[in-house]
Amino acid sequence: MKQIKFIHTADLHLDSPFVGLKHMPSHLFEKIRESTFQAFTKLVTFAIKEEIDFVLIAGDLYDGEDRSLKAQLKLKTEFERLAKVGIEVYVIHGNHDHMSGKWLNIEWPDNVHVFSSEKVECKEFMKNGSLLAYLYGYSYPTRAVMENMTKHYVRKDNPSVYHIGMLHGSVEGNKEHDVYSPFKVSELISKDFDYWALGHIHKRHVLHHSNPMIAYPGNIQGRHRKETGEKGFYVVELEDHEVRTEFISTEEIIWKEVEVSIEGITTISELIQKCEQIIFAMKQTNKSTCLTFVLTGIDSFSTTIHGQDVQGDLVDILNDQAKETEYFVWVVKLINQTSQPRENNPKLEAFLFDLHKTVENYQSFDEIMEPLSKHLVFRQYIEGYTTDERKQLLKDAEQLLHRELLQNNESK
Repeated sequence: MKQIKFIHTADLHLDSPFVGLKHMPSHLFEKIRESTFQAFTKLVTFAIKEEIDFVLIAGDLYDGEDRSLKAQLKLKTEFERLAKVGIEVYVIHGNHDHMSGKWLNIEWPDNVHVFSSEKVECKEFMKNGSLLAYLYGYSYPTRAVMENMTKHYVRKDNPSVYHIGMLHGSVEGNKEHDVYSPFKVSELISKDFDYWALGHIHKRHVLHHSNPMIAYPGNIQGRHRKETGEKGFYVVELEDHEVRTEFISTEEIIWKEVEVSIEGITTISELIQKCEQIIFAMKQTNKSTCLTFVLTGIDSFSTTIHGQDVQGDLVDILNDQAKETEYFVWVVKLINQTSQPRENNPKLEAFLFDLHKTVENYQSFDEIMEPLSKHLVFRQYIEGYTTDERKQLLKDAEQLLHRELLQNNESK
């Protein structure tokens, strides 16, 4: 069988609003706003340079169901660049950019092939007049597709071509992300495809390494502090049913999280100096960075950090250095996980253990949030919480209770 070489990407989230960063200096925020577009431009430039056969986009091209005109026009420009050199593009839409949204229709160039939202569809890839691959895919008709769609992926009876599935969804039972179009890995393997191009999970992850390879490439640009590290796409080569992959990074802005221990620190100045050394080292990489500091350690200095407005002032001081540099390092958050030394108290330790277990197994989040959801301001600005955001809120609440209990115990 002839070799084919393609790009597997997903979760572009073009024109992501980066809501939590609007307080940044305008010229830095504009760089971040443009980062999703810049990342996709890098992908297209790579595809042209490397003479890729086709590009697979496994859902969530846009950040919202009401696709902005800006995002559509920029996407069209990049698709036209691919069209000029004969590179085909195959697209499925996911939960963020499902087909029931509202947008101004844009006419795509002829090299763009969008899969149906009515059924799993099969499309052909032809090269120099020869059929080389069948591609199977399905676009979300609405935001929440809860059906396991794998039963509708039926392999055509043609062993002389490659069979590639495109699916936007998550493994059945996954509790780390919102579950849409759930599937079992064993079900995908049973389809006898050569490759499964997945989307939805923003972390790069290979579920099965060969016969077939089943993979998430992750998103092409991190959008918040939970999406750390390199982001990009897979270059995939298929030859005689063997698969070779290479990950190519595209992120314009990288998100990082760094732990800083307070043990041995006695003054705020020492803490600032320690953080500034980390920032200086990051600037030498010539990569703009959104940085989260996580303060750790058990030390009496913890009392100082817990003081009113101290954490906010620290962030402001550390960000003074970011305003006039080409490659910036911006501190987006400072998380305080420090604690004070304490005497051994079996009853308190048992209570804190029970508190941790209660938070870990908490199931009534929506019930507790219901009164707040009725508030006018809350409804206006908060659409809801993702699974990751819920976990973080519960963790923050646990840490707050933990500190209050320790402080009250020490004052007695």
